[in-house]
Amino acid sequence: MNDQARPGGTGPAGDDQAADEEAAVAGAASPASTGDPRVDAALGLLDRLPGLPVGEHALVFERVHAELTEVLGDLDPESAGSSG
Repeated sequence: MNDQARPGGTGPAGDDQAADEEAAVAGAASPASTGDPRVDAALGLLDRLPGLPVGEHALVFERVHAELTEVLGDLDPESAGSSG
């Protein structure tokens, strides 16, 4: 049997791995509520990633980072704007 074929001859073996990775990402894209609606809304932006070209992912990450930084700044104004 060809190493590239799946059992049953339905296509490349790599298709199984890609499907498993997509399922893992889909499961990770819907986390439980954090208890803060602002954090949940920011994290919800990550749900857009699968429908966007990879080149646009950085913009989403930057927006999520900015929103989470704002939330953290509201919680601890002394640390707002400081970086590690």
